[in-house]
Formats: sequence, C-alpha cells, structure tokens
Amino acid sequence: MWRDPIVQEVRKAGEELAKQANYDLHTFFQNLRNNEKKRKHKVVSRLKKQVTFSSASDTR
Repeated sequence: MWRDPIVQEVRKAGEELAKQANYDLHTFFQNLRNNEKKRKHKVVSRLKKQVTFSSASDTR
C-alpha cells in the first residue's frame, strides 16, 4: 500500500504534539492556543458571518 509522505509527516507532527501534552486532550489544545498567541497572526479564525434564510420561493 502506498503511503503519502505529506500525510505521514503531518501524523508524525501530531504524534509529537500529543506526546508533549502527555496525551491529554485539554493540554494538547491549550498548547496550540499558547503557540498561536506567540505568533503575530492567527492560525485559525472563526467566521462571523450571519446566516440568512431566503423565502421558500427562492429556487437556486
């Protein structure tokens, strides 16, 4: 079976981060948030877009 080297690299990085957090999910995400704060830009941001629903006669 062929293994994608990029996927393998991402999985290895994730395993290292999990190991650093002692496999504790709360610590894992807290570490990610702390690393994000050290950077000048956000890695991930939430969209604050309001969803509106059109009338039933709208056929897109």
